[in-house]
Amino acid sequence: MTFSNLYFIFAFLPCALIAYYLVPEKYKNYVLLLSSVIFYGLGSWWQTGLLAADTAANYFMTGLFSGKNAKNPHRREMFALTVAANVALLAWFKCHPPIPVGISFYTFQIIAYQIDVYRNDIPRENSLLRFGTYTFLFPKLQEGPITRYDEVSDQLKCHVCEKENLEYGFRIFVVGLSYKILLADKISGLWKQLSIIGYESVSTPMAWLGMWAYTLQLYFDFHGYSLMAIGIGRMFGFMLPKNFVTPYGSTSVSEFYRRWHATLGRWFRDYIYIPLGGSRAGMKRTILNLLVVWTLTGLWHGVKWNFVFWGLSLFVLIAIEKLFLRKWLDSHPVVGHIYLLFVIPLTWMLFANADVSSIGIYFSRLFPVVSAGIDVNLCDFSEYGLRYAPYLLAGVVCLFPQPEKFLLGTKKYQKAVVAILSVLLWVCVVSIHRNASNPFMYLQF
Repeated sequence: MTFSNLYFIFAFLPCALIAYYLVPEKYKNYVLLLSSVIFYGLGSWWQTGLLAADTAANYFMTGLFSGKNAKNPHRREMFALTVAANVALLAWFKCHPPIPVGISFYTFQIIAYQIDVYRNDIPRENSLLRFGTYTFLFPKLQEGPITRYDEVSDQLKCHVCEKENLEYGFRIFVVGLSYKILLADKISGLWKQLSIIGYESVSTPMAWLGMWAYTLQLYFDFHGYSLMAIGIGRMFGFMLPKNFVTPYGSTSVSEFYRRWHATLGRWFRDYIYIPLGGSRAGMKRTILNLLVVWTLTGLWHGVKWNFVFWGLSLFVLIAIEKLFLRKWLDSHPVVGHIYLLFVIPLTWMLFANADVSSIGIYFSRLFPVVSAGIDVNLCDFSEYGLRYAPYLLAGVVCLFPQPEKFLLGTKKYQKAVVAILSVLLWVCVVSIHRNASNPFMYLQF
């Protein structure tokens, strides 16, 4: 079950909210945990059993190096063993599909919790119920945002049930749903057409149009999910962290990845990059640390060459910015925006194509001076460009922060905002009923 499923929107979510708001405070975590188990279980019960076993094992393993065992002479070894077990489990499933939905996200959250406990940044959670609710919490379970335990620990102990949270959370949810159904799912048709036609047979203008279509589709699919997750969390009184902060308004790749999937970038920064020395030990060590981070980032998405190449391409771009380009881009923001909007879509073509040979073919169509390719249909760009123009233009407009700010932050035009959101919700529901919804793109991770 996903957030864009009509059963979820009109049955599961209302029932979970009603139960949550009606039960006394001491039973609210039970409602949250049960709701999350059902939500995950409706997709796969064996994966639910795996997460339950993983949760219980990590709860008890964390106790080996915290609490009463904080002065254990083998504390460091117990901690390393615990983290290694989590990494090994994640690596095994990455290499042996099917991959349990959300395993990359909840494993990183568990590891972050264990590192924070080991560093004494947070106390160990003594309640298995609260820890289980944290790991299973269904708004963030499948695709994040990657949420640290200290960001929700207080809310797991003292639940906030307010009308304002319910209303504002639903508003965020509708905006995210609209991004997914009315933009990502519609634009996805253009990218699919390229596979149907075959990369060898598309014109260069069509190749560039398809690249931008995929760029928009990925953004509104993942950003839409993140907003839905944040909105649902807010309805239950949880303040989940932002995952996207207008990334395409950046002027460099470095800045882009502080704004895109921000919680994953934060995880790698705090638990890999900074412990390795960050940028404190000279430029050579900084470059090496960046290489490690971006190689691991690629592998986090999958043990496939296209993800490795994608991660390494970002390493090269960010390393060049670190060495000399960043200061110049910051002093020439217009050029920086153009540079960003040129290189990021190109890197997505590495991300999108699991077949390495198809990457070369696609780039030969983007840059025919490298390879002339074969005879192509020069009318494909005008045909599909006109067909998808309304969705592409709407997507470009929504890359800017103003539309989202108007729908989520405007108090002056409340009646107009409510009317717009009501129409968007109705259109989304009709679209889902008629066509169903495409799977979320990041569910595979």
